[in-house]
Amino acid sequence: MLASAPPYSDALCLSPAPPGLFAGKIVACQRGPNRVLKGFSVKQGGAAGMILYNATPQDVMTDNHWLPTVHIDKPETDVLLSWLSSHPGTTATFTQGTKATWQGDAMTSFSSRGPGGDFLKPDVTAPGLHILAGMTPTPDSPLEGPAGNLYQVIAGTSMSSPHVAGAGALLFALHPDWTPGQVKSALETTATTKVTKEDRTTQADPFDYGGGRIDLTKAGDAGLTLDETAVNYAASAADPLNRIDLNLPSVNAPIMPGVISAKRTFVNPTTKTLTYTALGTTVSGANITVLPPLFTVKPGKSQKVTILITAPDLPEGQYFGQVNLKQVGGGREQHLPVAFYRREGAVPIDQTCTPSTIARNTGQSTCTVSVQNTSLQDTDVTALSTLDAKLRLTGVTGATQVGSQIVTTKKTLAGRKPDKPVIAPGSGPAGYIPLTAFGIAPTPIGDEEALNFTVPAYTFAGRTFTRIGVVSDGYTVAGGTNGSADIQSTPQTLPDTAQPNGVLAPYWTDLDGTGAPGVYVATLTDGVSRWLVVEWRLNLYGTNSLKVFQQWIGLGGAEDITYAYDPGNLPGDPGAVYGLTVGAENIEGTAGTQISGPPTQDYRVTSTPGAPGGTLSYSFTLKGVSAGTGTVLTATSTPEVKGITVEVDKITVQ
Repeated sequence: MLASAPPYSDALCLSPAPPGLFAGKIVACQRGPNRVLKGFSVKQGGAAGMILYNATPQDVMTDNHWLPTVHIDKPETDVLLSWLSSHPGTTATFTQGTKATWQGDAMTSFSSRGPGGDFLKPDVTAPGLHILAGMTPTPDSPLEGPAGNLYQVIAGTSMSSPHVAGAGALLFALHPDWTPGQVKSALETTATTKVTKEDRTTQADPFDYGGGRIDLTKAGDAGLTLDETAVNYAASAADPLNRIDLNLPSVNAPIMPGVISAKRTFVNPTTKTLTYTALGTTVSGANITVLPPLFTVKPGKSQKVTILITAPDLPEGQYFGQVNLKQVGGGREQHLPVAFYRREGAVPIDQTCTPSTIARNTGQSTCTVSVQNTSLQDTDVTALSTLDAKLRLTGVTGATQVGSQIVTTKKTLAGRKPDKPVIAPGSGPAGYIPLTAFGIAPTPIGDEEALNFTVPAYTFAGRTFTRIGVVSDGYTVAGGTNGSADIQSTPQTLPDTAQPNGVLAPYWTDLDGTGAPGVYVATLTDGVSRWLVVEWRLNLYGTNSLKVFQQWIGLGGAEDITYAYDPGNLPGDPGAVYGLTVGAENIEGTAGTQISGPPTQDYRVTSTPGAPGGTLSYSFTLKGVSAGTGTVLTATSTPEVKGITVEVDKITVQ
């Protein structure tokens, strides 16, 4: 019987069924929250069994159910629902299960994917689906299933993690002098990459499995290990451009401008001298080169290598590769997973060559190159344009010609000046209107918490955002919060480059949603324009003093941001012990303002336009000297971008 059918009419089986409703029946429930509780719900109605079906493709689970249960996935779900809709009197029985072969080394749908900020994550993967594990015989509630089960087949990180922890413990027992970094590198560089995505067909990638599924038959015999110091980890927090050089058993370049390198140091932990070849593999259109490609390491000694990634003509996007290490004259093989996102950094190149097709000797094309500094720092930029053998220069403007195929120039470019938000008394679209008047329900929020919402596009300080983070301490973060550093009970003096940045603060102080209504979020319209409205109804921390205030943000157009307060119930001064900031700052945290004291009226935030960064521009003309496709490559180097930024144009010579 379908649970979605009357009189139960609850496809997800979330409510307890009336006694006798499902007497002796097998009930089909749709998967959703609390898989086990569904069986408990239909058992209250006398159900003899349950079919739990996935409405969308997902993993099937083997839970500790309250009654005999079969879990099915698409397309079996479609077959079942179609059959039941045309055969309402269907009867069914469960038969004894039979042994079957299951395909392993497939990522689950619920496994977290990378990257992790600037780092390639996960590090490794391990068995985490259908794992026989201990089960508490005394569960706390019906959510955990019936009492008395000592074992259960379980799925999740709580199953995969012990596999890795146990593997690490075995490696420490085998190599007690290894550091945690060496153990991690041994597990990651010897893992198997013969892993599929959840469809059990498509090859998985490093953002699915990191180095791969751990393989203890190889990890304990790793001939090369890597390690990194806590000091270098800490220093990388203030040096994002050079995090790629941390000595990790993986490489991730979140910005790969065309050419980039990563440094690694391998240590030989064995008692024998080992020789390795190092070869990189990646997608067509890119190359991964290891220098030196052949090296010998004595016992206990180290070898430094440079991993060079080049992709001058690759379209923007995410790509993967691998560094393969193979012992010469031995059986050891290891690898480092590589990920890179092809895109230009803070000083991009704009190069155009027109026309793109010219007649040999008689035709001419003009190439224009523009390089702009979009970073906040002044920086030196060196630009170099080169032509291949099919092309020759015929003239250069704004740069220096070197021979018949090279153009070069160097210039210091001023940093970008971002928009500056300014707060001043000003009226909003409607003043303060309690969102409860529109039937808007509050969203609960506790102490030192944030809620992130995906919203229609809005403009603030020269940028467009589609996410917003609502913080319990009386402010929002344009673009959403990202970690605990964006949640601060002690208000900053704006601007402040420390997190949080992109702050819109109608009443930033130490507030607590515990025991208070919470925050209200809604979209309002007057029939022409729309606004995102956020209302806080929270207590001053440690008190019952309710603070009420709003933020209005115009959607889909020019910047339109106001703070509104109930004139009959102003939030007042929380006192020096709490501190208070009412103001705004840009996303960089470099510009902004705030009022003095507590709010006494409504306020409007407007942003003064900044200034773009400096630009380097030049042009040159060229001709074709032989038929075929010629290449114009411009490369730039600057301290503000790791690696070399590359832009390529093709010229057809006829």
